[in-house]
Amino acid sequence: MSQSIEPDWRPLPLAAFVVLTGAVLVGGFILLQNMQGMKILMTLFAVIWGLGSVALLFYVLNAVAQSMPRKIRSMSVAFVFAGPAVLLLFWALVLPTLRSLRLSFMGPNGKEFVFLDNYKFAFSDPIMLESFRNNLLWMIFGTSACVILGLIIAVLADKSSREKLVKSLIFMPMAISFVGAGVIWKFMYAYKGEGPNIVEIGLLNALVTAFGGKAQAWLLIPFWNNF
Repeated sequence: MSQSIEPDWRPLPLAAFVVLTGAVLVGGFILLQNMQGMKILMTLFAVIWGLGSVALLFYVLNAVAQSMPRKIRSMSVAFVFAGPAVLLLFWALVLPTLRSLRLSFMGPNGKEFVFLDNYKFAFSDPIMLESFRNNLLWMIFGTSACVILGLIIAVLADKSSREKLVKSLIFMPMAISFVGAGVIWKFMYAYKGEGPNIVEIGLLNALVTAFGGKAQAWLLIPFWNNF
């Protein structure tokens, strides 16, 4: 009859490893603060120290969790692997949100409590109302267009004779980040103004002027822009 053997829980060596890991993390932060003038060395150290510290931290915490009694071991392992990510999300998302919510009730200096004055201004200022309207339009029409066009393209490309080519043409532009795509479209619509020595760098205006037309400020034409 086999007997389950509980692992020995040696708290002192594990505590020493935890303290050592904490010292590595804190020491790395201190070194980074003292390496402001050495950009290349600081970047290399940040990459090596960051990856090494994360690996060491997970190794030590996993060792601690595996050394726990069997009754709490599974919960400890789950906390080791999910806990740091949850804490990081809490620090990066929840805390700034709570801080922004608190500041929304404060004055310009962040010290004087003004209650709902900021919200009254936000919902009565014409520029803010226009921004709310634009965001609402973008949320409704942008999301709907993405879903509808995506569904249409998926149906048309499915089981097509040139399915691989069609999917490649569709998914390759998705590899470009939104920032990069925004910069590209900014150059597409670029408008330099009017004058004899002005050369249009925007693709649309270059085509218009090449055929004898007049350059347009595409992003300021009223009907096509809702601001």
